[in-house]
Amino acid sequence: MSTPIPVAKEVAVIGGTPEGRRVVQELLALGYAVHWLSLPGDAPQALPGHPRLTSLVDGMPSRVAGHVGDFCLTVGRDGTARDVCASAVVVAIGNARVAALPTTGVASAARVLTLAQLGARLAAPQDVGAAMAHRNLRVLILLDWEHATSREMAAEAFVTAERVRRAWHSEVCILYQELTVDAPGMEATTRRMREQGIVFCRYEEGAIEDGALLADDEGVAITYAEGRLTGDLLVVPEIVQPREETAALAALLRVTVGADGYFQDVSIHQYRPGLSVRRGVFVAGRCHADLSVAEAEADALQVVALVDGLLGAGVLAPEGEVAAVDATACIRCLTCVRTCPHAAIEIVTRHDRTAAHVVELACRGCGACVGNCPVQAISLSNHAWPAWMQAAE
Repeated sequence: MSTPIPVAKEVAVIGGTPEGRRVVQELLALGYAVHWLSLPGDAPQALPGHPRLTSLVDGMPSRVAGHVGDFCLTVGRDGTARDVCASAVVVAIGNARVAALPTTGVASAARVLTLAQLGARLAAPQDVGAAMAHRNLRVLILLDWEHATSREMAAEAFVTAERVRRAWHSEVCILYQELTVDAPGMEATTRRMREQGIVFCRYEEGAIEDGALLADDEGVAITYAEGRLTGDLLVVPEIVQPREETAALAALLRVTVGADGYFQDVSIHQYRPGLSVRRGVFVAGRCHADLSVAEAEADALQVVALVDGLLGAGVLAPEGEVAAVDATACIRCLTCVRTCPHAAIEIVTRHDRTAAHVVELACRGCGACVGNCPVQAISLSNHAWPAWMQAAE
């Protein structure tokens, strides 16, 4: 099949996250119909009503069938199940945050906070005047405690530090091991923070040993190579990790996850953010990379461009050379189905014969099925089996 076939400009976006919201907004602006599936636990990401937008709350798919140009997602269970059809799927489920507060040496838990807890205190109504409860406090923000702080949480810690300095007029000290400033605007942010009087203290790995961190009713204290640093509040950013739904969703979509549990890009050797191993399935934002807020938004925009590059013309054609199965030689061993990295092969019955079938729109011509077929029933278009292999048959 070389003739392009028409496809609907219809996309399913999974994930009620800020990056998912941005993907939905941009796709609607480009004229796409969008099915927005929010997972259980997603924060509200409401959008104004739109005639081409269908929003489904608690929309974790229970089944995914089809291929690029013709995906079918079953959402809901039992009597509430419904099918959602789309030509492409974008996964933007974000990540999960887990508190990782120190416990050894902490006699007063009220003085040890996560970033979220500190943010809640900042947002709470405060008394005004010279006798503000938080005025002149010293706040210590401890990065890289037991685990390297992610770019996302480091960026959020910096924003929170500036809010504390501005709203509470407190002293703020940030302790870190390795501070990367290659995220957009991060270097300018650290310079601005220093100008505001926020202090950065570097410590070596293992410098803060067991018993070197104390928190009691009198305050908090950290002892490390540079000496003893005291304060009134200790803030430790949360750890980010893949969401519980990541592995199950990857299995449904028949895409891979990396060793870290996040959605894995198509190839680390040909890094193209947003792509998965399956044509028509895209990943956006923090579900596949450690990204700051600005980077997650940029990643979402790039995924929208990739989707539009695939579906924008309203037609789809195979990508170059594709595999083909000789149905008369196929023994239905399922080797090709198991080894195809792009989930492009299925078993079908045609003309009273059951055999493997290559979905040409989903095939990327990698040749994995050709090399693994035990009876040489599969070949790439315009490629014949070498003479030495035919002689050895």
